[in-house]
Amino acid sequence: MTISAPPGNREGCSGGVPDTYTLRLLRAQEKERKWLADQIQEDPLQMLSHISRLLVSAVEVETPRADLKDVALEAARLATTASDHLRSLARELRPSVLDDFGLPQALRALAADFTLRTGTIVRFTIHGQAMRSSKDAEVTCYRIAQEALRNIERHARATRVELRLTMLAHQLRLLVADDGIGLGDEATPSQSEGFGILDMAHRAGALGGSLRVRGTRPAGTVVRLCLPQLAGDSNQGPSSGR
Repeated sequence: MTISAPPGNREGCSGGVPDTYTLRLLRAQEKERKWLADQIQEDPLQMLSHISRLLVSAVEVETPRADLKDVALEAARLATTASDHLRSLARELRPSVLDDFGLPQALRALAADFTLRTGTIVRFTIHGQAMRSSKDAEVTCYRIAQEALRNIERHARATRVELRLTMLAHQLRLLVADDGIGLGDEATPSQSEGFGILDMAHRAGALGGSLRVRGTRPAGTVVRLCLPQLAGDSNQGPSSGR
């Protein structure tokens, strides 16, 4: 089977102009796949393997009856930990609360998980009337909040974070602010790698929205997202925001 080169590049593979964003996107996707594979192999698979060895050893070796209880308890503990890890990973990939209860509750859960995991307090507030937006708008807003918090965790060394959702009749606004080391006066998409500022900006632009990332004085960073408030899908109920 032969696939022809696209028009304008029939002579060979040289002379084409690289698509920088697509290349970054592909690299970021591979990076995310590697992260997912590492997360699965690092803890859950090792724990399940250890559970298997514990159970096999309890059967094959003449284990005193009193010790069998300890083996069973250790196996149960490892199974619970592995289950919790996989559940957390599933929430990271696609939180069910976003589909079931809407954006405000999903952001509230995201803030709570961030505080629990990092110890950094996130103050989450909602302004305006909580309502269901389109699935695309809700997912975009959630993913940008998720990425902003991920950047704070990795780079900012912040002690406080503000996460604010404003729901207006025709606009959906998100603010993520921290008191960390900051990015300078203003960051541009070209300064980001992978699924960073560049991806957040493209996500916002795909829905006709805008993204602005600015450093604050004396320290910190503010991410501002503005999206058109599109009507929610017909199968979505009212949002339970408060």
